[in-house]
Amino acid sequence: MSRNTESPVDVDEAIARINSRGAKVRREQLEQTLSQLQDNGELTADQRLAVEKLSERLVERLLAVPRASLQDSAQGADDERIETAISLFE
Repeated sequence: MSRNTESPVDVDEAIARINSRGAKVRREQLEQTLSQLQDNGELTADQRLAVEKLSERLVERLLAVPRASLQDSAQGADDERIETAISLFE
């Protein structure tokens, strides 16, 4: 764990990667789920919207802790944690 006064590792990049990966997984799973539901019968607009909102909330809640942890790491100049997050969410 490195402790510098200014972090050379870009925490914004790490958070952007987390957000990007979360959005990609969300889209993939949403498409798959909506397709399965549609195959099983008619899916109403309200049902589709409910599934979309659920997927958004799940991703947001799951990624909130890693984002907050990275922001804390940036304040503490914990480059190792930030670099690990970048590599995990590539």
